[in-house]
Amino acid sequence: MARTSSRRTFLKQSLIASSAAAMAPLGACRSVAPASQLDLVLRGGTIVDGTGKAGFVADIGMRGDRIVVIGAIPGGDHRVVDASGLVVAPGFIDVHAHTDLRRQPKGPSKVYQGVTTDITGPDGGSRLPRRLSDDESTLVADAGACASYDAWAAEHGAIAMNIGSYVGHGTVRRLVLGNDGRAPTAKELQVMQSLIEQALEQGAMGLSSGLEYFPGNMTATDELVQLCAVAAKFDRPYVTHIRNEDDQLLEAIDEAIEIARRAKTSLLISHAKVGGKPNWHKVEPMLERIEQARREGLEVRCDRYPYEAWSTSLSTNFPGWSKEGGHFIKRLQDPAERSRMRAETEQAVAANGGWGTLMLGGGLAEQDKVLAGRRIDEIATERGVEPFELACELLTRGNVSILGFGMSEANMDHIMVQPYCMVASDGSAVTAGRGGSHPRSFGTFPRAWRRYVRERKLLSAEEMVRKMTSLPAQALRMTERGTLAPGMIADVVAFDADRFTDRATYLKPQQYAEGVAYLVVNGSLVVAGGKQVPAMPGRIVRG
Repeated sequence: MARTSSRRTFLKQSLIASSAAAMAPLGACRSVAPASQLDLVLRGGTIVDGTGKAGFVADIGMRGDRIVVIGAIPGGDHRVVDASGLVVAPGFIDVHAHTDLRRQPKGPSKVYQGVTTDITGPDGGSRLPRRLSDDESTLVADAGACASYDAWAAEHGAIAMNIGSYVGHGTVRRLVLGNDGRAPTAKELQVMQSLIEQALEQGAMGLSSGLEYFPGNMTATDELVQLCAVAAKFDRPYVTHIRNEDDQLLEAIDEAIEIARRAKTSLLISHAKVGGKPNWHKVEPMLERIEQARREGLEVRCDRYPYEAWSTSLSTNFPGWSKEGGHFIKRLQDPAERSRMRAETEQAVAANGGWGTLMLGGGLAEQDKVLAGRRIDEIATERGVEPFELACELLTRGNVSILGFGMSEANMDHIMVQPYCMVASDGSAVTAGRGGSHPRSFGTFPRAWRRYVRERKLLSAEEMVRKMTSLPAQALRMTERGTLAPGMIADVVAFDADRFTDRATYLKPQQYAEGVAYLVVNGSLVVAGGKQVPAMPGRIVRG
């Protein structure tokens, strides 16, 4: 009874403008497949197919890993799941994930959000390519010395969801230049291009960069143009965490667009944001730059998570040169070097709003774990030390992550509703109790639905599903995923529109989402009756 009520409420408010519009797709239903040709049928759900068109009530039938028919399906020997009262949509695609399914292959934090595909290796850091030799002190002088996408794919055993990866600019640069911040020689640049080409040939989904992090922050624009030209040859996107997201935001957006234009590649700007209250007014100029580039014919998109706090390493606030040579911790322990770092670090923190905007997350040393969830300035005051000195001490003992509360909710909403902005978590597919200090790993997709469709009504159900499915699929050239249609791969989520919600909070981030009743990955049920089942049908996806 509750499900019927939920369905009526949702259809009335969000999906069907009139009964005529709702029934129109049924008049154009695909031919009905014989029951003997089907393995699984989701019956009577409201189909929101990912294209943005109006939802409609129908059955969806699958055989093997493919959708066979959408329409009225008679009974048969196939398994039938009652999806009445549920929204049936393509499985969600997360284009910005830090997932490692080799270690946590069931990935429940994403599965319970309705995600069927994660793309990892963003921000310039990927797990491929890697040296064939275990000697990390040896620089790579030839692409043949490295294993690439194929080797990374082979490291995975059975997995519950799909995963793909970008090739990371920072990873490639470290292989060839080590921890040097200098420009590459012509030969070194050629080796970097060869490594990227090898990864793309084997299926890497694009080239990512993290220009706010070392070694990306030591990289010139011209180098990136020449490397992105390789991605353009394969029609893969340049996916970038831009050089600056606060004081120099607009200059960083200009650089990203320049790189894409000169390299003749598509552009995906990661987690588009404006950091620091003094910079919040820059959201309109930022969006205007993106829209102008799109009007000129450049393929530019962005992604965004529905949280006003970001998360990264505390060390990101420290200058790029301090990480050269791999001697960051040693420099932190040297009073003279620490003093040299201070001005640039304080300036970076101030641009986001000051030490009071930074909450300690994961990676703390055992003796410091009690500080998780507290602001740096508060702890410093309590201990009678400068916040900068406290940050340095914490970093000498652990790879500390922080949550930064320097964004405007209004800006977040304004960015998210743009038609070229997709939903992406910047989080991981993990198990509760085994990682994730930001709620986005557990709640991004249902939070976006709750906030923008159900509560604020800023987006229709159909448009929000498009942002989670066909829009990311188009950006990554995933032609067989992202929409519901005969012949497409059967990645499907069925969820209760009124119950689909996040439970993870900043202080208690490791709580699974609610509302996904069924999740199908490559034709196999991974969630049934709201619970993850043992099936592991996930695959490695390739560009």
